[in-house]
Amino acid sequence: MADEDGRHGPAEPTQPTATGVDPCVVDDNQGSPGSAAWGVVDAAEAPQAGEAGRARQRPWRKRGGRVLGWVMLVTGAILLVGTAWVGWQTYQAYRHLAQASAQVTVLQGRLTNLAAEDSAATDRTLERLQAESAAARSAVEDPIYGVASSIPLLGPNLAAMREIAVTVDSLATDVLPSLIDVAHTLRPAELAPRDGTIDLTPIEEISPLLQNAQGAVGQARGRMESIDTSDVIQSVGDTVVTLSGKLDQAAEIIDPAARIARLLPPMLGAQSQRTYLVVFQNLAEPRATGGMFGSFAVVQANHGKITVVDQGTARSLLNFDPPVVELPENERLIYSDLMARYPADVNFTPDFPTAARLFLEMYRLRTGGTVDGLVAVDPVALSYLLKGVEPIDVGDGVAITADNAVDVLLSNAYAVFDEADQSRRDAFLANATALAFAEVMSGNGDAGVILDGLRRAGGERRVLIYSNHADEQDEIGRTTLAGTLALDTGTPSIGVFLNDATAAKLGYYLRTETHVTSGVCRADGSREMDVRVLMHYDPPADLPEYVTGASEFGKAHGLRTNVLVFSPLGGGLNGATRDGVVVGVGVGEDHSRAVGTVTVEMAAGDSTELVFTVLVPAGSGGAGAVITPELVLTPGVGQGVSSVEPSELCLATPG
Repeated sequence: MADEDGRHGPAEPTQPTATGVDPCVVDDNQGSPGSAAWGVVDAAEAPQAGEAGRARQRPWRKRGGRVLGWVMLVTGAILLVGTAWVGWQTYQAYRHLAQASAQVTVLQGRLTNLAAEDSAATDRTLERLQAESAAARSAVEDPIYGVASSIPLLGPNLAAMREIAVTVDSLATDVLPSLIDVAHTLRPAELAPRDGTIDLTPIEEISPLLQNAQGAVGQARGRMESIDTSDVIQSVGDTVVTLSGKLDQAAEIIDPAARIARLLPPMLGAQSQRTYLVVFQNLAEPRATGGMFGSFAVVQANHGKITVVDQGTARSLLNFDPPVVELPENERLIYSDLMARYPADVNFTPDFPTAARLFLEMYRLRTGGTVDGLVAVDPVALSYLLKGVEPIDVGDGVAITADNAVDVLLSNAYAVFDEADQSRRDAFLANATALAFAEVMSGNGDAGVILDGLRRAGGERRVLIYSNHADEQDEIGRTTLAGTLALDTGTPSIGVFLNDATAAKLGYYLRTETHVTSGVCRADGSREMDVRVLMHYDPPADLPEYVTGASEFGKAHGLRTNVLVFSPLGGGLNGATRDGVVVGVGVGEDHSRAVGTVTVEMAAGDSTELVFTVLVPAGSGGAGAVITPELVLTPGVGQGVSSVEPSELCLATPG
């Protein structure tokens, strides 16, 4: 029978539980799973609960199961949607990064040739690049993407993609606009000298832009280096490697440009007048840095205006007894003390700062003059610069051009002026180089060609600079213009240098090429590498005595050359052969490197092959890491091709 509110009347009295609470009464404070409100009663606590009690509990169990099912369903849906969202954002980032990469390639092409650069087209390309990079960065900075970056296995890949996108966007917003502004502001014609003067104003204007770009690229490289690629999939790892490579290439361009913008104004007298010795390296008599120091000019720089105020020859400084300085014992063992006695021998060492300091001290002692630094150039470098100018009449019926400058200055002059006419020959060579220098500085030539020639000469170590100002020398020391072997152990470097031992000018007829090939790994993790030096000597029969030298060996057109090989830092030498036969090697140490020396005598028409075995020390990078040592050579007249074979890093054998 039902009562007034529709319930059936009088209900059966309930059996009290052990806690005195009716299991069918829902208490708002007892809704947790396992409580009475969920219809879960321990049989030990309610032994009286029979079939009727269990029947009353089933609806709550069913309802609880439905709730749990809904929770799991909703959770699964959220995970599914979240995963799809993260996947979509990752795809978007990857797509936009690919588009950005394409725009970077276009920009690189535009900025390679500044003379032909289309400003409007370049700006449009930059806008497209920035839009793509911003979209990629937006995709990876999504909150859900950020949460997913902490998930094991998946997280490292997402985090790496975020770093890549942020880096690319930083380059697009912080680096490339500065470089484009530089391209708009500074054209080759503005860098080239005119009427003997280099305008420093545009260089000073672009310097802050280049400094900012250099800093931003440095930060981006650091960000890429911080990515641990050991836990990422190959495609992401490959992207990190590719971007790191592009950043390294960017640094190779930006770092020197920023450094030049810092150095050039003060070194060219922006604040106060500077004075330098400009030395001509005579490649006909090889020295480790190139050739014997021959004629030189005293040059003044005042607010960019370059003036030659005096000229001389290394021979005019005479010899010094006692030596101008006491050389360290390790240097005396390799080079003797001749480089501290004779101005023509200061660069027996391949370390140009050492040679420059010796020469400047000799100049001071003989003339009483002090200068701010020394610049060395050779005839091949001069020929590169002359490609941008017209033929130059240097007297005696001779005109020099880019094509004949090396022959005229290193060969023809010795045929025209014999042993008895040395002073006239010296005057001819000094006048020829001075006129060539003046023509390059006049502004009459093709500025782009001249600057390209200067870049090429600097890259081949045919232009070397030393400054007596410590802060400037520190900056120069990070470039090839310093004429030093790198102190960075990250990339091993090998040096191969030549010193003439004939006291003649026969090096003009020597042709060399150098190849480095990989050898076996040693138990200590070092790798053997073979340094092959091929030499071919072919002088004509009718040479004046001044060219062949005063010795009987030289008179017979014999050539004697000391070949020096410098091992990588931390490495060593393991002997040498000549034409397959083991030869004795003079062993020493210079600038923390093992040095091996072999003296080679060659008759006219001879060819020979030296093979030095050097040891490259074990490095860091793990199994499979590839090393390609840097090869540093003496720039010569007939320097042939050179090559270095990449090889896998060796690992030490346990035990």
